[in-house]
Amino acid sequence: MTDYSQIEELRLFYLEDSWVLDVVARPGILAVTLDVVLLPQHPDHQPPQPGEAYCYRRGELIFAGVTNLRWTRQGLPPAKDTSGDLDYGGVDLLTLDQGAYRMSGDFGEIVVHAKSVQMQLRGNS
Repeated sequence: MTDYSQIEELRLFYLEDSWVLDVVARPGILAVTLDVVLLPQHPDHQPPQPGEAYCYRRGELIFAGVTNLRWTRQGLPPAKDTSGDLDYGGVDLLTLDQGAYRMSGDFGEIVVHAKSVQMQLRGNS
């Protein structure tokens, strides 16, 4: 089993203090919108905003080539953060084991068989 921090495409992010804003599944793709923490080694890292502990950026965690998806323990209502965005909590765990990514947090537990994963950053959040 491989922790996300050992996956090349995700090694410059800290998911445990990132915030899940949305989860969308479409045929072949799972997209998780996050306010994601950039580690200091990330080329876009900047000092944290006043009152924040980390450098956050809006991004999408994209699982592509999805062949199977299971989402359990759903149902907790989202919180509303200080900016008014809905927030489904943090990412407590993300691992890869034999082509299956397992991600869990307040949003539930998702097991997705996918060919690849990547983080696509948007403009400043």
